[in-house]
Amino acid sequence: MSIEVSQRMPKQTSADRLLLSLQEAIDVGRWKPGERIPTERALSDHYGVARNTIRRALQQLEDAGRIVRHVGRGTFVEQGKRTQPNDLAHRIENASPAEIMEVRLMIEPQAAECAAARANGAELDAMAECLEKGERAPTVAEFEMWDGLFHQALIAACRNQLLIDIYDAINAVRRKADWAALKARVVTPARRAVTQKQHRDILAALRARDAQRAGLEMKNHLLDVRRSLVGS
Repeated sequence: MSIEVSQRMPKQTSADRLLLSLQEAIDVGRWKPGERIPTERALSDHYGVARNTIRRALQQLEDAGRIVRHVGRGTFVEQGKRTQPNDLAHRIENASPAEIMEVRLMIEPQAAECAAARANGAELDAMAECLEKGERAPTVAEFEMWDGLFHQALIAACRNQLLIDIYDAINAVRRKADWAALKARVVTPARRAVTQKQHRDILAALRARDAQRAGLEMKNHLLDVRRSLVGS
Protein backbone atom coordinates (compact mmCIF):
# COMPACT_ATOMS: atom_id res chain seq x y z
CA MET A 1 0.00 0.00 0.00
CA SER A 2 1.56 3.29 -1.08
CA ILE A 3 1.86 6.28 1.24
CA GLU A 4 0.73 9.64 -0.07
CA VAL A 5 1.45 13.11 1.25
CA SER A 6 -1.58 15.35 1.47
CA GLN A 7 -1.48 18.23 -0.98
CA ARG A 8 -3.20 20.50 1.54
CA MET A 9 -0.62 21.76 4.00
CA PRO A 10 -1.73 23.74 7.09
CA LYS A 11 -0.57 27.32 7.33
CA GLN A 12 2.44 28.09 9.45
CA THR A 13 1.62 29.12 13.00
CA SER A 14 3.32 32.03 14.76
CA ALA A 15 5.26 29.45 16.80
CA ASP A 16 6.52 27.79 13.61
CA ARG A 17 7.63 31.12 12.13
CA LEU A 18 9.33 32.03 15.40
CA LEU A 19 11.34 28.80 15.52
CA LEU A 20 12.39 29.26 11.90
CA SER A 21 13.57 32.80 12.69
CA LEU A 22 15.54 31.72 15.77
CA GLN A 23 17.10 28.82 13.85
CA GLU A 24 18.05 31.20 11.04
CA ALA A 25 19.67 33.61 13.50
CA ILE A 26 22.02 30.80 14.51
CA ASP A 27 22.53 29.37 11.01
CA VAL A 28 23.52 32.64 9.34
CA GLY A 29 25.67 33.78 12.27
CA ARG A 30 23.63 36.65 13.66
CA TRP A 31 24.06 34.80 16.94
CA LYS A 32 27.63 33.56 17.10
CA PRO A 33 28.82 30.31 18.71
CA GLY A 34 29.10 30.89 22.45
CA GLU A 35 27.23 34.22 22.26
CA ARG A 36 24.47 34.96 24.76
CA ILE A 37 21.15 35.44 23.01
CA PRO A 38 18.53 38.04 24.04
CA THR A 39 16.33 37.41 27.05
CA GLU A 40 12.86 35.90 26.73
CA ARG A 41 11.34 39.34 27.38
CA ALA A 42 13.49 40.97 24.69
CA LEU A 43 12.64 38.22 22.18
CA SER A 44 8.96 38.53 23.04
CA ASP A 45 9.04 42.27 22.39
CA HIS A 46 11.06 41.87 19.18
CA TYR A 47 8.94 39.13 17.60
CA GLY A 48 5.60 40.24 19.03
CA VAL A 49 4.69 36.85 20.52
CA ALA A 50 3.89 35.68 24.04
CA ARG A 51 6.74 34.70 26.34
CA ASN A 52 5.42 31.14 26.66
CA THR A 53 5.77 30.83 22.85
CA ILE A 54 9.36 32.10 23.11
CA ARG A 55 10.04 29.66 25.95
CA ARG A 56 8.70 26.73 23.96
CA ALA A 57 10.82 27.58 20.89
CA LEU A 58 13.94 27.93 23.03
CA GLN A 59 13.19 24.55 24.62
CA GLN A 60 13.04 22.97 21.15
CA LEU A 61 16.40 24.50 20.24
CA GLU A 62 17.88 23.32 23.54
CA ASP A 63 16.50 19.81 23.01
CA ALA A 64 18.18 19.82 19.59
CA GLY A 65 21.52 20.86 21.08
CA ARG A 66 21.57 24.29 19.42
CA ILE A 67 21.54 26.38 22.61
CA VAL A 68 22.41 25.86 26.27
CA ARG A 69 20.95 27.63 29.30
CA HIS A 70 22.98 28.54 32.38
CA VAL A 71 21.03 29.54 35.49
CA GLY A 72 21.87 33.09 36.46
CA ARG A 73 23.92 33.71 33.30
CA GLY A 74 21.50 33.38 30.39
CA THR A 75 21.08 31.34 27.21
CA PHE A 76 23.97 30.79 24.81
CA VAL A 77 24.46 29.41 21.32
CA GLU A 78 25.92 25.91 21.71
CA GLN A 79 28.11 25.28 18.70
CA GLY A 80 31.74 24.25 18.35
CA LYS A 81 34.25 26.98 17.55
CA ARG A 82 34.81 27.32 13.81
CA THR A 83 37.31 30.13 13.57
CA GLN A 84 40.29 28.09 12.35
CA PRO A 85 40.20 27.08 8.66
CA ASN A 86 41.85 23.72 9.35
CA ASP A 87 39.72 22.63 12.30
CA LEU A 88 37.56 19.50 12.22
CA ALA A 89 34.27 21.39 11.91
CA HIS A 90 35.52 23.24 8.83
CA ARG A 91 36.61 19.99 7.19
CA ILE A 92 33.27 18.34 7.98
CA GLU A 93 31.37 21.25 6.47
CA ASN A 94 33.36 20.89 3.25
CA ALA A 95 32.91 17.12 2.99
CA SER A 96 31.01 15.59 0.09
CA PRO A 97 27.47 14.17 0.51
CA ALA A 98 28.91 10.66 0.11
CA GLU A 99 31.43 11.28 2.92
CA ILE A 100 28.79 12.80 5.17
CA MET A 101 26.42 9.87 4.70
CA GLU A 102 29.21 7.36 5.32
CA VAL A 103 30.06 9.03 8.63
CA ARG A 104 26.40 9.32 9.62
CA LEU A 105 26.00 5.58 9.05
CA MET A 106 28.91 4.99 11.43
CA ILE A 107 27.54 7.28 14.14
CA GLU A 108 23.76 7.47 14.14
CA PRO A 109 22.69 3.81 14.45
CA GLN A 110 24.81 3.55 17.61
CA ALA A 111 23.45 6.90 18.80
CA ALA A 112 19.90 5.58 18.34
CA GLU A 113 20.78 2.57 20.49
CA CYS A 114 22.15 4.92 23.15
CA ALA A 115 19.09 7.20 23.00
CA ALA A 116 16.80 4.20 23.46
CA ALA A 117 18.39 3.71 26.86
CA ARG A 118 18.90 7.33 27.92
CA ALA A 119 16.15 9.52 26.42
CA ASN A 120 13.58 10.74 28.93
CA GLY A 121 9.91 11.39 28.24
CA ALA A 122 10.38 15.09 27.50
CA GLU A 123 13.15 14.34 25.00
CA LEU A 124 11.03 11.71 23.24
CA ASP A 125 8.11 14.17 23.11
CA ALA A 126 10.42 16.80 21.59
CA MET A 127 11.40 14.32 18.87
CA ALA A 128 7.72 13.58 18.24
CA GLU A 129 6.98 17.28 17.89
CA CYS A 130 9.78 17.63 15.33
CA LEU A 131 8.19 14.83 13.30
CA GLU A 132 4.73 16.37 13.50
CA LYS A 133 6.00 19.78 12.43
CA GLY A 134 8.03 18.23 9.62
CA GLU A 135 5.07 16.29 8.32
CA ARG A 136 3.07 19.52 8.11
CA ALA A 137 5.90 21.56 6.57
CA PRO A 138 4.78 23.23 3.32
CA THR A 139 8.28 23.47 1.79
CA VAL A 140 11.28 21.17 1.40
CA ALA A 141 13.46 23.69 3.26
CA GLU A 142 11.17 23.66 6.29
CA PHE A 143 10.82 19.89 6.14
CA GLU A 144 14.61 19.62 6.13
CA MET A 145 14.87 21.93 9.13
CA TRP A 146 12.53 19.75 11.19
CA ASP A 147 14.25 16.60 9.91
CA GLY A 148 17.57 18.01 11.14
CA LEU A 149 16.08 18.99 14.49
CA PHE A 150 14.70 15.47 14.95
CA HIS A 151 18.13 13.93 14.43
CA GLN A 152 19.79 16.56 16.62
CA ALA A 153 17.27 15.94 19.41
CA LEU A 154 18.03 12.22 19.22
CA ILE A 155 21.77 12.90 19.43
CA ALA A 156 21.25 15.32 22.33
CA ALA A 157 19.34 12.60 24.22
CA CYS A 158 22.57 10.57 24.33
CA ARG A 159 23.96 13.25 26.70
CA ASN A 160 27.47 13.00 25.31
CA GLN A 161 28.81 16.48 24.64
CA LEU A 162 31.58 15.35 22.30
CA LEU A 163 29.05 13.44 20.19
CA ILE A 164 26.74 16.48 20.18
CA ASP A 165 29.58 18.76 19.02
CA ILE A 166 30.64 16.38 16.24
CA TYR A 167 27.08 15.93 15.03
CA ASP A 168 26.40 19.65 15.13
CA ALA A 169 29.25 20.13 12.66
CA ILE A 170 27.89 17.31 10.49
CA ASN A 171 24.40 18.74 10.55
CA ALA A 172 25.69 22.18 9.53
CA VAL A 173 26.30 20.71 6.07
CA ARG A 174 22.54 20.39 5.60
CA ARG A 175 22.23 24.17 5.84
CA LYS A 176 24.65 24.89 3.01
CA ALA A 177 23.23 26.10 -0.30
CA ASP A 178 24.58 23.23 -2.42
CA TRP A 179 23.21 20.61 0.00
CA ALA A 180 19.83 22.38 0.05
CA ALA A 181 19.76 22.39 -3.76
CA LEU A 182 20.52 18.65 -3.82
CA LYS A 183 17.76 17.90 -1.33
CA ALA A 184 15.29 20.06 -3.25
CA ARG A 185 15.84 17.84 -6.30
CA VAL A 186 15.43 14.51 -4.55
CA VAL A 187 12.87 15.21 -1.79
CA THR A 188 9.68 14.50 -3.70
CA PRO A 189 6.29 14.03 -1.96
CA ALA A 190 6.77 10.27 -2.23
CA ARG A 191 10.30 10.54 -0.82
CA ARG A 192 9.03 12.62 2.07
CA ALA A 193 6.34 10.07 2.87
CA VAL A 194 8.92 7.29 3.07
CA THR A 195 11.18 9.40 5.29
CA GLN A 196 8.30 10.30 7.58
CA LYS A 197 7.39 6.63 8.07
CA GLN A 198 11.02 5.76 8.77
CA HIS A 199 11.23 8.55 11.35
CA ARG A 200 8.08 7.24 13.02
CA ASP A 201 9.54 3.72 13.12
CA ILE A 202 12.71 5.05 14.77
CA LEU A 203 10.71 6.95 17.37
CA ALA A 204 8.51 3.92 18.08
CA ALA A 205 11.62 1.83 18.77
CA LEU A 206 12.97 4.56 21.07
CA ARG A 207 9.71 4.72 23.01
CA ALA A 208 9.73 0.92 23.32
CA ARG A 209 13.31 1.12 24.68
CA ASP A 210 14.30 -1.38 22.01
CA ALA A 211 17.92 -0.39 21.37
CA GLN A 212 18.60 -3.04 18.76
CA ARG A 213 15.53 -2.13 16.72
CA ALA A 214 16.22 1.61 17.08
CA GLY A 215 19.72 1.10 15.69
CA LEU A 216 18.46 -1.04 12.82
CA GLU A 217 15.67 1.39 11.91
CA MET A 218 18.16 4.25 11.88
CA LYS A 219 20.61 2.29 9.73
CA ASN A 220 17.90 1.39 7.20
CA HIS A 221 16.73 5.01 7.13
CA LEU A 222 20.21 6.37 6.46
CA LEU A 223 20.93 3.74 3.80
CA ASP A 224 17.75 4.83 2.05
CA VAL A 225 18.71 8.50 2.33
CA ARG A 226 22.15 7.73 0.91
CA ARG A 227 20.64 5.90 -2.05
CA SER A 228 18.42 8.88 -2.85
CA LEU A 229 21.28 11.37 -2.55
CA VAL A 230 24.33 9.67 -4.00
CA GLY A 231 23.24 6.23 -5.22
CA SER A 232 24.29 2.85 -3.83
